Amino acid sequence: MAETPQYGPGEQAVPPQPKAAPKGNGKVEPWNGVLPLRKNVIANGEEVDQLTFREPTGGDIERIGNPIILSIFEAVPKPTYDAPIMAAMMAHLAGVPPSTIRQLDSRDWQNGALMLFGFFVPDRWTT
Repeated sequence: MAETPQYGPGEQAVPPQPKAAPKGNGKVEPWNGVLPLRKNVIANGEEVDQLTFREPTGGDIERIGNPIILSIFEAVPKPTYDAPIMAAMMAHLAGVPPSTIRQLDSRDWQNGALMLFGFFVPDRWTT
């Protein structure tokens, strides 16, 4: 015979709450697109200490190009940046002029490019 739970005065059983379904495949943390900067830069006439990228779309790739080149004909394919396309994509996704991207500390540029990397390669390169 199953036991019936006993509750004290004023207590009620709390029904189990269903877990929220994970978004996507559940393997990736949410992407916030914020790139903190080592050095402030001028963006749209204002000094900023971070850039916020939106997620790219297929239309962005069609307009600007894919900033990652995959050398698929090697034994171990290797991705490389097409720097001018990546810089144009970074400016477009952050809503800033290209001059803002050119002002970035080189490490901030690399960090921004790496933040965006996963959007421009097949899933097998990011998992």
